[in-house]
Amino acid sequence: MTVYKTYKEVRNGFSPEAQARITAGANKIREQLKILRTLREVAGISQEELAERLDVKHPDISQLEEREEIALNTLVEVVVALGGSLDITINFPEKAPISFSRIETILSPPFTDKKNNLDRPTNL
Repeated sequence: MTVYKTYKEVRNGFSPEAQARITAGANKIREQLKILRTLREVAGISQEELAERLDVKHPDISQLEEREEIALNTLVEVVVALGGSLDITINFPEKAPISFSRIETILSPPFTDKKNNLDRPTNL
């Protein structure tokens, strides 16, 4: 019978230097996965400006950007507030991809923001 080790057991077998490199690499990946912050930075908009566009407080944006998971409606709301639109492509093995363009037009509630003349959801 095969005996499996836990991640901690395997990791403890590495030198402290190797463990530090593993931690640094994992932290770098976590940072890269901060989708909302990346989108905001690419759009060239501050957290304060995004908070104003979404009609929320600045700390709410900071908290959103730290999430490791994000709901589709929240992603759509932020993308539209940044002036973009969202397309989704779903891939299945041995099947043609299925694409949805401007997903914000498919979802409900209506994505509108009269203040900035943008289409977006009404709340986060």
